[in-house]
Amino acid sequence: MTKSRRLISWLAAYGFVVVMVILVVTVAGAVIGSLPRTHLTIEAGTDGGLFDAMAETLREDLEPYGVKVDIVNRPDSKNIIEDIANSSSVVDAGFVASDIPAQLNPLVRQAGTVMFSPVYLVAAKDSDIRSVADIAGQSISLYPKDSAAWAVCEYILRSYGVDLVDEMSSYGNGLKVLENTATGVTDAGCLIDVPAGSSIVYAGDSLALLAQPGLRFLEIQEAQAIEANEDFLVASKIEAGTFELFPNVIPSTTIQTNAALITFVAKENLPRELVTIIAESFRLQYGNGTAVNPAGELPSTQLSSVAAFEGAQNVIENGLPWLYRNASFPIAAFLDNFLSSYGLFLTTVFLVLAILDNIGFAKPMHLVRRSRQPRMRLMAMGVAERLRRNGSLSRSDQRKLAIVERWIKSQNQGIDEVEALVDEVTSFSASPSPAKPTRSR
Repeated sequence: MTKSRRLISWLAAYGFVVVMVILVVTVAGAVIGSLPRTHLTIEAGTDGGLFDAMAETLREDLEPYGVKVDIVNRPDSKNIIEDIANSSSVVDAGFVASDIPAQLNPLVRQAGTVMFSPVYLVAAKDSDIRSVADIAGQSISLYPKDSAAWAVCEYILRSYGVDLVDEMSSYGNGLKVLENTATGVTDAGCLIDVPAGSSIVYAGDSLALLAQPGLRFLEIQEAQAIEANEDFLVASKIEAGTFELFPNVIPSTTIQTNAALITFVAKENLPRELVTIIAESFRLQYGNGTAVNPAGELPSTQLSSVAAFEGAQNVIENGLPWLYRNASFPIAAFLDNFLSSYGLFLTTVFLVLAILDNIGFAKPMHLVRRSRQPRMRLMAMGVAERLRRNGSLSRSDQRKLAIVERWIKSQNQGIDEVEALVDEVTSFSASPSPAKPTRSR
């Protein structure tokens, strides 16, 4: 037997099985690849700080979907973006309020800017500090070095000729900064924090501390110029009476300041189902407006230079897609992934099959059934030829012969009964018809 005939004989014996195995493996791979992911690691800043509180709020929002969120803290939060962009890091995402290096942009995506976080520059009310420049040479409380808040304050203070000196600086989260300044532990404090009207649980304590009569708010008069130089810092205002109207108006006058854009950034391959429910959390948590932004302005994917995840803005504007509203998260996420990955392919296959059926081509299963007889014939011929040549059957040929015998049996099953019925009908139709009885009159 030639090589080509041996190949044909092998394909006749096992080709259909090979095709079915490939099909099953392909479908299994598609199903496994479409299973939803239910774990997320968020890197936050200082323990107990603003980013930490925002991450905790997101964790609570995702818990009902069955998504487990781990929060890890990094005091130098300015560098969170490096861990997010690092493919070998377990960190999936985090809140960012600083410039993102251009070389990292292709490695990350954003799911929305969620907050305008004002810069609060404060001094003890009984101190001689009246302007930002007066902080030079005075003690100051700040977020930890290289945190996002520290970097913002360092940039603004340096813009006014104020250099930070370790020996005269105290570090902690936002609540500690305000407490130190109000109690005189340090002469001044600088932080970025929640605006009045924020729904973040952390906001209550910090906003209450900002209403202390022992604080004086310092104005950033050149806020517009700072905005022009730093994309993530926008000019903003703290309106008079924001924190208290009676018995004291705090602040007593409207204060010019800047606000940092806080954006949620993640690895560029963050699964679409997680992006969907994260965007929904942001819509509910940050969409009502605060003292520095009107309702509906945030969250938004239009304010950051980082490319946005596909579909995030649609969720922010319109809420959860129909599938997620009408099915449990595991089912909705699976169907969303499967259809987004393979929907076009399946549609094309069904369209081609429909066209072939309409123009007269046999359906795939008909082709398979038609091919069984010639395949069995080729297989039997190959076994017979090898038997004549070798004088005995190999184990492979025995298996092939068993396949042919099973097929013959399946074809002959019930054939005797069918033949008997056909003979009965034929003999009955060939016999003379009995005379019809006549009625006597």
